[in-house]
Amino acid sequence: MDKNKPDWLKSKGYIHLTAQINVDKRANELINKVKNKDFIAKYAFYPLVHATINERRYKRIEHDDTKRAHSFTNVDGEHKRNIKSRPLHYATHLDAIIFGHYAEILQNQYEEEIKKHPGLTDCIIAYRKIPLAGEESNKSTIHFAHEVFEEIRKRANEHEQCSVLTFDIKSFFPSLDHKILKKAWANLFGLTHLPDDHYNVFKAATKFSYILLDDLRITENRRGNKSNFDENDLARIRNKHGIHSLFDSPKAFRDKIKCGELKLYKYPFRNKEKEPIGIPQGLPISATLANLYLLDFDLKILDKIVNEMKGYYRRYSDDIAIVCNSNQVAEIEEFVTKAIEESKVTISKDKTEKFIYRKIAFGKKDPRLTSVKITKTGEKISDPFIYLGFEFNGKNALIKSANLAKFYRRMISSVKRKAKRAIKISIANPDKKPVIFRRQLYRLYTSRPLSKTKVFTRWKKIVKNERGEYKLITGKKSKILRSNYLTYIKRASEIMNEPAIEHQIRKHGKIFNDAIYRHLTLKK
Repeated sequence: MDKNKPDWLKSKGYIHLTAQINVDKRANELINKVKNKDFIAKYAFYPLVHATINERRYKRIEHDDTKRAHSFTNVDGEHKRNIKSRPLHYATHLDAIIFGHYAEILQNQYEEEIKKHPGLTDCIIAYRKIPLAGEESNKSTIHFAHEVFEEIRKRANEHEQCSVLTFDIKSFFPSLDHKILKKAWANLFGLTHLPDDHYNVFKAATKFSYILLDDLRITENRRGNKSNFDENDLARIRNKHGIHSLFDSPKAFRDKIKCGELKLYKYPFRNKEKEPIGIPQGLPISATLANLYLLDFDLKILDKIVNEMKGYYRRYSDDIAIVCNSNQVAEIEEFVTKAIEESKVTISKDKTEKFIYRKIAFGKKDPRLTSVKITKTGEKISDPFIYLGFEFNGKNALIKSANLAKFYRRMISSVKRKAKRAIKISIANPDKKPVIFRRQLYRLYTSRPLSKTKVFTRWKKIVKNERGEYKLITGKKSKILRSNYLTYIKRASEIMNEPAIEHQIRKHGKIFNDAIYRHLTLKK
């Protein structure tokens, strides 16, 4: 694709209600259409497709915060699982391009606005490209976490101790007030009302309709796992029309809705008064709107806590961290809670945490900077402050232990799955020993030189043959893998100048090989 084409003009790989778009072939047509304000003002957006991602979590159980588990039985005898559910909504291909274009317009104007307030551009760190000084690349979460940890070290050394407060906004995206968002959108451009094209995009991102992805599946199999779409029907659509889509045409989709075969939903998020609120996660414009929504809140924190109280403020989406003097904690906590409520969202009280960093002597060793977590029951010495996937105990910055555990669980699960397949093949062919093809496992779960590891990906293309029939052809292409989770860890170790981070994965090779040996030698 031409490098001069706008960033928002992107192909989406997912299958949706309408056909996928070849943005390379239709670039000029799409650009002219999306930039036509009259077209956008009258454009009818399609319903979104809704899916939920469930992530298993190893966290404290409800009735005993001294214990952690993936699942537990509560005091009423009910079995519960610690799962974080994230609702996602996906737009059709043209709709996503339109959202992307207006996200760029808003983002550019937003960047100009925050530059008017000295210091603010350093405080808001999510969903933005913040360049590294003297380099062409941008900052990552590694840099953001490192900067916060260095600020803690600096302030603790200057004042003998300092405090850290963390806040988390409860159900952030689903809680955004539409009136506040609409006003913030208009104010950004110095207007009292949104232009017709902007207003139509605003309505599509707030008062949206959607269908459930699970309603498009065939059935559930006996193990309870969700089945895929009707591959025979997808092949029929592909061969007949030469498109990759869930439906033959927009009319075919509308007919499914009209006859009741497919249910259409509206307004999944509502406030106590049953009024629609919130925006969907998954749209190209969602992140920009989230930052815009909290612009007034950020300005209040900048004026009061950063400029007046000389505190240190960072907000990564709904994750807020403030470093301050220990005698300011109560005042700051009260101010943040009140300011966020004025934006009609609330702080999760169970996720609000407080830390003090001060020097503590352990045994006969010299005192060293140590994190102390302040809880309702007292102080927890060396309980680390966790931020953006890292934890800081005062002495070392480390990868969050839960993230490492998740990496090893995924690694062992992948090995187990491949070993099970290898044993099954071996049973069918007794003269063959079970063998795992390790290339994919190596590139994901080892620190071998990635420059020597080729990754093979499959491509699909619909072509018309000499008889005028559409056929799907596939192939493989290779590329050099540039990074995996282990290279990320090593990069973090270098950026933070923290050898202890790389030391955390010293046994990953042994764990990997042990997993292969253990699961390949299971009884047949």
